[in-house]
Amino acid sequence: MDKQDTIIVVATTELDGYGNLWVTPQGGGDRIKVAQKRKSLHHLFEQGKAVMLHWEIYLNKPYVADAKLVEGELPPARKPVTPETGDIPSSPPAPQEVGLWWKEMGKRIGDGSLERDFPKMFVKIKTVYYKKMSEVTRVPFWAQQEEKET
Repeated sequence: MDKQDTIIVVATTELDGYGNLWVTPQGGGDRIKVAQKRKSLHHLFEQGKAVMLHWEIYLNKPYVADAKLVEGELPPARKPVTPETGDIPSSPPAPQEVGLWWKEMGKRIGDGSLERDFPKMFVKIKTVYYKKMSEVTRVPFWAQQEEKET
C-alpha cells in the first residue's frame, strides 16, 4: 500500500505552531504536511518550484519521507486562467428580509425618524410605502387619497 512518488508544483507554504510545513500544490488538491522532523527538507518548498515527494507509511498513514527539487522534467507552467470580473448577478433577498424592511420602514414613518433623517425625500418615500401597502393589503390608505387630491 505504498503511495507512489509524486511531483507537485508549490503554490503556497505555511508553518504551523508546531514547526510543520504545510504545502499547497498548484492546481488544488489536499495540503501536504512536511513534519517538523523533516525540517531539513523545508527549504526545498519555494513557490513555483517543482518538487518530487517520496512517501513512506507509518502506522498505516502516508508521510513525506524525502523530497527533491525537479528541474527541466516538467512542461512550462501555464498562466492560470482568471475569469473576467464583471457584475455578479445578486440573488433577490429572502421574503422574510423584505418583510422586515417593510416593517422597519413603517416604524420609522410612524416615529418620525425617517422624516428627520431624510427631510427632502420623506414625502416620496412615505407615498411609495403607502402605495405598496395598499397594493399588498388591498386597503386604501390616506396617502393614496391625498395623492389623488393633489
